[in-house]
Amino acid sequence: MTWFNWFAKYTTQAEHKITAEDLGRIVGEFNKWSSRIQGIPEVLEEITFDEAKSYFETDRPGNPHVKKGAIICQDHTDGEFLGQVFLDGNNHLICRPDGTPYGRQLVAKKLDKKLIEILGDRELIAFDLKAQKSGGYDFSLPQDIVLEFGELLRNVVKIPEILPIITYEDTIKYFITDRPNDPRIRKGAILRQPHPQGYHLAQVFLDKNNQVVLSPNGVPYARQLVASELDEELLEIFGNKKLIIVE
Repeated sequence: MTWFNWFAKYTTQAEHKITAEDLGRIVGEFNKWSSRIQGIPEVLEEITFDEAKSYFETDRPGNPHVKKGAIICQDHTDGEFLGQVFLDGNNHLICRPDGTPYGRQLVAKKLDKKLIEILGDRELIAFDLKAQKSGGYDFSLPQDIVLEFGELLRNVVKIPEILPIITYEDTIKYFITDRPNDPRIRKGAILRQPHPQGYHLAQVFLDKNNQVVLSPNGVPYARQLVASELDEELLEIFGNKKLIIVE
């Protein structure tokens, strides 16, 4: 599924609506909240246009007001600093309840040719995002679950050994054999994150509103593990997504 509306030379109507006032406000608010915006800790060798575009697809918040994605580019001592954020129809940052903008920041030693061409000498570019569709494994709240579940994971037991491989059948079996006797549970979710030794997977149970179901002591009904590989079926189901929902 693609949420982008690319026009000739990768410019969009939305881009022309970003005024100088909008630019100053967006960059100013991003800098204000930068200490709390998700960042990639290591300096990347290169960031490509396709990788930047893919982020807007895979990490789009469930907020219905999301209309655009914006890329902020600034000089950095180690190369180029990039910030990626989501905007509403009035070019305001899309934020979580605590005021932190949805987005990410990173530093790359260089940008690929396509990204350099699209950015030109501008500090910010913005793109229209197509309306989000639901169905299959694409649900309206994946980014919210990914971000909010991060803190909850600290209290979830982790399988100590690194598994050589995890299969789709293994993940489904967990939802069947380890399903708590809690009437709120309606679905299961599998969160995938990169790990130095393969993949970090977390499996949680959700209610009818896609909220993580917690036990009476406030800990999610869940498990997390690290596997060197995912089987072909699980890789195919994930595609380029970080989270899939199983009903």
